[in-house]
Amino acid sequence: MSDTVVDTINKTGTVDFTLTHYLVMQTLNQLGTETIPLEEEEGRHTRRLVVGVLCALVLTGLVFGGYLFLRKRHERQVAAAAAAEAVKKTAPKVEVIVDDAMIEGKKSVLGGTIHNISSETLRNLAVELQLRKRTGGGLETRVVTPEVSELAPDGRTSYRLEVAVQDYSSATFSKVLSGDTRTATAFKAIPGAARPPMEPPGSKTVVVGRPAPPKGEEFINSEKNPGKVP
Repeated sequence: MSDTVVDTINKTGTVDFTLTHYLVMQTLNQLGTETIPLEEEEGRHTRRLVVGVLCALVLTGLVFGGYLFLRKRHERQVAAAAAAEAVKKTAPKVEVIVDDAMIEGKKSVLGGTIHNISSETLRNLAVELQLRKRTGGGLETRVVTPEVSELAPDGRTSYRLEVAVQDYSSATFSKVLSGDTRTATAFKAIPGAARPPMEPPGSKTVVVGRPAPPKGEEFINSEKNPGKVP
């Protein structure tokens, strides 16, 4: 309350309506301009609550997304294992004659023969090989298309793959693939042509010359001058 208003009240001893109205308006103006600590605290609490809810939603989304990803991957692994097991139990449609790896210079030749032993025509044929790397020992998968990719019943074709000897230490025949999507086809593998034995290194004859004896001396116990042993 201002000093002028206080003086006026002291002098008159009464407060008229105009003065009362002035005091009410001044109080309302002060309330409108001043910040109430309780409202400010409520605002901060609301903001913290909103941020917390948003963080919880983000974390929940990440956890749920990870769960879906792991579930899908597990389902794919189970389906692949089931398909592989089904192929094993199915009667083979293909007989693969796997030849031993042949060495040609700095290359290793992997090959064999594919024989259709089923009563149906096999299309889009291919074979899958697993190569063991010399460096690190990891596996590398190669899909090889044979000379003829469509085989009638009792038909035969050959496959061939050349790799560097220095890059791979071994090879394993893995699968036979066929069809538009090249799915695994039941097969049986039998050994084929064996690797020819390596030729032994050529022998060399080394002739060592015998020095001539000094004049006046002879070698004893030779073919021409045998010596007697006492």
